Amino acid sequence: MIRSRFVMAILLLAALPAQGDDRSTEILRYECRTDVARRETTLFANGTIRLRKGQIGNEKMGLAELAPDKLEGFLNRLAAEDLAEAKSPDKGPEGAWVERCELRLQLPGKDLQTFQLGQYDRLPLSLSHVVHIAQELEKKVTIVKEAGDLPAGYEPRPGDVLKHAGDGNRFRIVAFTSDGKGIELEGIDQPIELYVPKDQLRKKFTALLSRQE
Repeated sequence: MIRSRFVMAILLLAALPAQGDDRSTEILRYECRTDVARRETTLFANGTIRLRKGQIGNEKMGLAELAPDKLEGFLNRLAAEDLAEAKSPDKGPEGAWVERCELRLQLPGKDLQTFQLGQYDRLPLSLSHVVHIAQELEKKVTIVKEAGDLPAGYEPRPGDVLKHAGDGNRFRIVAFTSDGKGIELEGIDQPIELYVPKDQLRKKFTALLSRQE
């Protein structure tokens, strides 16, 4: 059983489009909104989880990264749910303060599946399981309040997302140089790689936007 699940995960990962960028290929997106607020959880093919949450037009964002084995686990759980009969949830109460949600799921090698549901709709069991997985992913992201400077005593670590001082673009710390004095970063908003001396980090970046779990 363990071997078959492992093989399934490998096949799912191998089926990702070769020409696509895993950083922008969405596996799952779960977005809910009321008249004044929204929250959106997106799982990307490279294991990044993005959370946007807050008042509409003023949402805060956070990121988290799943290790490869954790990503495989979530892919397996999503693939195990048969959503073929989950097209029409039983409608529940509606109103300005009741969330209206859209769930988009596109597993590697599978067609896109989209579902419209309300906060209090009665969901088929399989769809309910997928929603719970999306909520579980949301809880893995911590939104760090943006400040005007890096926090006092800040020590960088891989997975941290920083705001560049020059153009405001976001960069993720990838690794440290072998001597520990330099930091490798990759661009999130643009495909750019940077190497910055550790003691110059505060001059190049103005805020810590999110930390890896």
